[in-house]
Amino acid sequence: MTDTVITPQHLGDDQLDPITLKAQFQQLLEQQKQDFLANVPVAELVYQRTDYMDALLARLWHHFGFDQSPFALVAVGGYGRRELHPLSDIDLLLLCQAPLDSHQQQSLSDLLTLLWDLKLEVGHSVRTVEECIQVGLDDLTVATNLQESRLLCGDPQLFEALEIRVHHDSFWPSEHFYQAKVEEQKARHRRYHDTAYKLEPDLKLSPGSLRDIHTLSWIARRHFGATSLREMSDFGFLTDAEYRELNECQNVLWRIRFALHLELRRYDNRLTFAHQTSVAELLGYRGDGNRAVETMMKDFFRTLGRVGELNKMLLQIFDQVIIDNGRSGEVDVLSDDFQRCGQTIEARKPALFQARPDTILDMMLHIADDTSIEPSLPQPYGSCVPLDVGSITFYVGKRMHEKSSWR
Repeated sequence: MTDTVITPQHLGDDQLDPITLKAQFQQLLEQQKQDFLANVPVAELVYQRTDYMDALLARLWHHFGFDQSPFALVAVGGYGRRELHPLSDIDLLLLCQAPLDSHQQQSLSDLLTLLWDLKLEVGHSVRTVEECIQVGLDDLTVATNLQESRLLCGDPQLFEALEIRVHHDSFWPSEHFYQAKVEEQKARHRRYHDTAYKLEPDLKLSPGSLRDIHTLSWIARRHFGATSLREMSDFGFLTDAEYRELNECQNVLWRIRFALHLELRRYDNRLTFAHQTSVAELLGYRGDGNRAVETMMKDFFRTLGRVGELNKMLLQIFDQVIIDNGRSGEVDVLSDDFQRCGQTIEARKPALFQARPDTILDMMLHIADDTSIEPSLPQPYGSCVPLDVGSITFYVGKRMHEKSSWR
């Protein structure tokens, strides 16, 4: 990856104007496009863009005199996760101890005006710690953003005070947060008619898209304290296979989204007909006629399917851990191979389906005999059981050690 862009820290006060900064942003965009076409990992480009924005805001923080004030500038949302694509929103929280005076308000207005002059999509709020907590208790989106907050510059003790309040059990207990996030996802899926297969899909919000990965991360962060997919794997909440698959799917979706943003002038995550051909070309798809687009969309929809299956499986596992959904009842032995616990049916032996695939049919007979039975996911850190009989998909082995699908 090339590293030729002038860093904002080296700009003098007389260079912190829209014309100079626009030229530097354009240089960054052109450099990143060349790196993208050279197959530099998209994660490196996303994090590079985040690092640049961090450096710019730190420089402007000093330029507008905020380093002499008891404030903290905090990145939230996707920016807090360090996930900046070329047209991503820049979500900021100015954390303060008291309302801003007129001079401070003017300095903040000047800073934001400069960012808007650079055509950045900036969202901002100015709140005390107590205001953050009160708004977050009433608004799930704000509560989620606060969980992903990241100090950019300013008073670290003030930011730490916010972190202590946000991560306290009284602020969105994990079981309430889990249930709210699951309902939020269901509502979002309904807006897309519970299908990912749209002619002009949304890369961020469609079922199986990036938001489904975010949902898993948010729940894991709230309950387990894991701040990334890698940490979820390190802590044992994802198996290595699950981590690799989720990370691979995320990279596929990031590459498509990054390519789309390189083609657009205004923020959008819809892969519309008008841009599918150019995005496919940027991604290296080739073929006569519409073949390149068809191949790209086939790979894209396959990725959405993989994310959707993993999302459904992991949410049910989280349900068992966080809510203990019907799993504290007595075990009822159904046969040598299966038992019932609450409303779920479980395999009694490790690697049952690998050793005897015909037992899948036995399990389905048990379910047919009692429609109140729900297919069980594996116990966290447990042995093999069937998954998702509704769509006739089975995951066998320890969690996702092996997978076969019936369609």
